[in-house]
Amino acid sequence: MSYLKHQEMNKIILLFVREQNDDEYGNTMSYVFLGDANFRRFSGSKPMNIEWALNEPMPAYLWKDSGKLALG
Repeated sequence: MSYLKHQEMNKIILLFVREQNDDEYGNTMSYVFLGDANFRRFSGSKPMNIEWALNEPMPAYLWKDSGKLALG
């Protein structure tokens, strides 16, 4: 519930993502910091899907894989 009301509760959401779990050599990939985000909407449960609005644009090199996620 705190995600849904984070602005009312004066909480800041910081979003980190990674392109994939492992690289081509089997090493764990690091996370990329996308900045702070604001709640837009959610759907489902177990798992709940949350849509965030980023306050800064996503780096261009992440757009390719993020488009696949948006389509499901």
